[in-house]
Amino acid sequence: MFWVLFLLTAWAGALMSCARLLSAATDTDESATDGSTTHHHDELNLYEAAYLAGGPRRVAELTLLSMERQRRLLLAHTGWATVVDPVGRDALERSVLGAFGPDGQSPVESVRAAAAAHEAVRALADRLGAAGLALPEGARSGMGDGVKAVRGPRR
Repeated sequence: MFWVLFLLTAWAGALMSCARLLSAATDTDESATDGSTTHHHDELNLYEAAYLAGGPRRVAELTLLSMERQRRLLLAHTGWATVVDPVGRDALERSVLGAFGPDGQSPVESVRAAAAAHEAVRALADRLGAAGLALPEGARSGMGDGVKAVRGPRR
């Protein structure tokens, strides 16, 4: 019967932990999702997390997919993208929309490449570099050159 006391204590601890996790997960901060530049240093928005996970290309892919999920872009299985809503809600969405041609349709790969090279992504990288989370621009290019030198010429 003594083990019941331990069981109840463990359940109470698990319930309190779950309650704290749920309250932390449901607390929303609008500055973390709107793409704005003003936020605390200990918070990352989705674009910043994407940059840290995969660089500029991942940010462009995230922007394309989030716009497609909101039905503001159509991504076809043929490799083409079509603009449905031509209004960008932040700088990164405007960079994606600016990569489309005048008819609002373009190959996904060219849109992705143009959006990844846009000034908005560079500004995001500079903010992360200033916060100490990413390498500064000069170090990034030097690092890439070093990796290419180690790998050697491709055949």
